[in-house]
Amino acid sequence: MRLSLIVAAALFMAPAAALALDPSWTGTWHGVLQNLPGRAGAERIDVTFEAGKLPEREGECATWRTRYLHGAELRHLKDYRLCRLAGEGEYTVDEGDGIKLPTRLLGDTLYSIFKFDTHLLTVITRKRGDMLEQEIISATDQPAGKGVVTLHPSSVQRTTLSRAKP
Repeated sequence: MRLSLIVAAALFMAPAAALALDPSWTGTWHGVLQNLPGRAGAERIDVTFEAGKLPEREGECATWRTRYLHGAELRHLKDYRLCRLAGEGEYTVDEGDGIKLPTRLLGDTLYSIFKFDTHLLTVITRKRGDMLEQEIISATDQPAGKGVVTLHPSSVQRTTLSRAKP
């Protein structure tokens, strides 16, 4: 009962979501991917992230592309789109092939939570000055039940990016 009162109070007192992403997210960003826990001898993965002109109206989409590189070799490409939905701070990350991840802007941070097979993933993306940070937290999902159901985080993928110099 006490936990539910705390959660209800937090929701009641929470500020309204921002209307839209700050246009300063637009641009090219460079950084490094870090996996936690790390593996001894793991190769360095450099990351380039591109955010196109951000969508201002419902139905508009922007480039939301991430390249993962080892040296000059492209290891993986996420060629997504960030699309604006009708509600305040409401977006979707369109991965293609019919996969659209609901994403919400709360304050200065984008949040997306979804399941893939037996994994629950939480994606947190925030911009602080000329730094862009993204964390993908993974946990093995558990069946719902009464009361608190705990999930044990298994890994974090953290990317810290700085704005590319023109």
